[in-house]
This record gives sequence, structure tokens and C-alpha cells, in this order.
Amino acid sequence: MTTSDFFRLIIKGFGTYCFINALFTLIPNMSYSGDFFSMSIVFNSVYILLMALIAYFLLFQTDGIIKLLRLNKGYDNSIIETKNLNPDDLFKFTVILIGFMLITNNLAQFLNYAYLAFKNELSANGLGEIEGAMLDQHIDYNWWIISGLNVVMGFIILTNYKPIAQLFTGKKENLDKQDE
Repeated sequence: MTTSDFFRLIIKGFGTYCFINALFTLIPNMSYSGDFFSMSIVFNSVYILLMALIAYFLLFQTDGIIKLLRLNKGYDNSIIETKNLNPDDLFKFTVILIGFMLITNNLAQFLNYAYLAFKNELSANGLGEIEGAMLDQHIDYNWWIISGLNVVMGFIILTNYKPIAQLFTGKKENLDKQDE
């Protein structure tokens, strides 16, 4: 594997994670305030365009980024020795890492909102009168749903990492290799 291939994998993995994370962060922030023209619509539109531009460059213009930042220059050897590891396996590892990051970054928030919903259903007044309980916390159903979707998306990515990696690398493996 060359240094360009290594940095290409890192940039594409980072671009995929940023795109997924930005997508699930944007959904709860989109709101309609009742005005036809509102600054939130402008900010959300600029955010969508900016994230689409960043995702395009990170996912589809990786060679240009490598050339612009001169990431493959200054090494004693342009080949990284990987005896049994090829770029496709590294990208599969990156996809697995993205799935784990989605789960670990959102599981605590999802469980916290689930606890708050349970607490809200358990008592009409909540458990706020008990000392030591979490006070002044409210359920934000949008973020609860988004954190749950992130956990589910991370699980789907973990269980389907081979087809996802093939989608981005463009290489089809034999069916015999997939069954291993």
C-alpha cells in the first residue's frame, strides 16, 4: 500500500463519519418558526450546502486533497509495508470504527432520555423531589429520536460493513469471500 492509498482511506473514512454525524445533527435543528423568511432557514440552508460541499470534497476529491496538502511527500519510502492487509480491509476497519463511534457517542444520550421518559411516566411530578436525583432535566424528544437513530445506524453499519465498504471502494468481492 502506498502512502497515497493510506491517506485516501483516512480521508474517506473521516468524510463518511462527518457526513453521517452532520446529517443526524441537522435533522433536529430544522425548525419552522412561522415566518416565511426566517434566519433559521438561511442558516440551515447554508449549513446543508457547506456540509454537502465538505462531504463531496472528502469523499470524491481525495486525490486533490492529498496533492494540495502534499500528504504523500517527505517519506523515506512511498510504500507502507502491510503483509496481509490491503486497502479494502483497512476501509472495512474504518467502517467498523465509524459504527462503533456512532454507538458510543450516542448511547449515553439515548439512555439518559429513555430514563427521563421513564421517570416522567412513573410519576406525575417526576422524581425531582428526591434528593440526589437529576433535577431540571427535560425530555427533548427530537434529540432522543436522533440519538436512537444514531445508535441504530451504528448497529446497521457494524452488521453490514462489507457491502458499505464495497459501495465506497467500488470493488466487488467474490461471493465465496463474503461467506467467510
